[in-house]
Amino acid sequence: MIQSKIADTISQWVEEALLLPFTIFCDLIPDADTDGACIRHDPTPAAEQRYMDGSRLVSWNFTFFTRCKNAAEAREYGKRIVDILDGATVTSTDQIEIECEAVTLPQYIDTDAKGFTTYSQSVKCTFLEE
Repeated sequence: MIQSKIADTISQWVEEALLLPFTIFCDLIPDADTDGACIRHDPTPAAEQRYMDGSRLVSWNFTFFTRCKNAAEAREYGKRIVDILDGATVTSTDQIEIECEAVTLPQYIDTDAKGFTTYSQSVKCTFLEE
C-alpha cells in the first residue's frame, strides 16, 4: 500500500533529521510505558489531478502523535516535526519526491492515567504517482 510506504519514508526522514530519541511508528505507539511517536494516514478527499499519461498528483494528510512523560517535551517534539517538514521535499528510495506542508501546529490531545501527555500535529504530503 503506497500510503504506508509514504508514511514510512516521511517518518524515517524526520527521525534522521531531528535525531529523535524514539522511533516513529505507523498507526500506534506499541510501548505504553515510554515516550514515543506515531504517524497515521488521515482521511483524504478523493479528488486528485489526473494527467493524460495516467499519472496523478496525490495529496495525503498525515498526523503525527507525540507522547512523553514530560508534557513540554511532547509539544516540543511535535513542533520540531512540523517545523522541519513545512516546505521540505523528501525523496523516497524509489525516487518519489514528496512535497510537505504543515497543516496544524501541535494540538493537546490527552494526559493519560500513567502521566503521559499526547499532542498531535498534521502535515500534507503531495507527490506524483505514476
